[in-house]
Amino acid sequence: MFTREEIKNNLIGCAEIVLFMPHGVERYDPSKSAAIRSFLVSLFLLPVVVAVWSFRAGTVPVPLVVGLHFAHFVLTAVLFLTTVYFLSKQYNREQHFFRFITAANWQGVSGVLLSLPILIAVFAGFDIEPWQNYSVFVTLLMYVYTGFIATYVFKFPWELGGFIAVVALAFDQNLLEVVKILKDYFA
Repeated sequence: MFTREEIKNNLIGCAEIVLFMPHGVERYDPSKSAAIRSFLVSLFLLPVVVAVWSFRAGTVPVPLVVGLHFAHFVLTAVLFLTTVYFLSKQYNREQHFFRFITAANWQGVSGVLLSLPILIAVFAGFDIEPWQNYSVFVTLLMYVYTGFIATYVFKFPWELGGFIAVVALAFDQNLLEVVKILKDYFA
C-alpha cells in the first residue's frame, strides 16, 4: 500500500501546505499509481465524516445516510477532477494532474485534524451550535488549500487556482444540497 517513507513525505507535505509553503506540493509523487492509491486516504477518512452525518441524521436510517454521502463523495470527485483535468489540458499542464490528485487527497488529513474539536464535540454530545462558525471556517480553509495546491502544482496564476477552489466549493455544496433533499425524501 504505502511505504513508511511515502507516508512521512505526504504528511510533511500536508503540514507544509497548511503553512502555505509552496514546496510542500513537491513532496507528493506525480505518478498515476500514487494518485490512485491516494484515494485510499480519502476512503479511509470518509467514515469519520459519514459518522458525523449519521450521528446528526437523527431518525434517518444509517445505511441511507452512508449511501447518499458516499454517492456525494464519488460524484463530487468525478465532476471536480474532470473539470481540473480539462483546465490542466487547456494550459498544457496535464503532466501535473496526478500530483494534484495525490496532494488534494492527502490534504483531507489536514481537514480531519482541523475538524477534531468539532468531531469531539459531536461524539461527546455537546451542543455543536457554538462550533458552527469554526466549521464554516475549516470548510472555507480547505477550499483555500485546494486553490493553493492547484496554483503551485500546475504553476497556474493564483486567480486560476482560486477559480478551481470556487469550482470545488460549487460542486460540493450543490451536491450536498441534493443529498439533503434526497435524505428528506427517502426518510
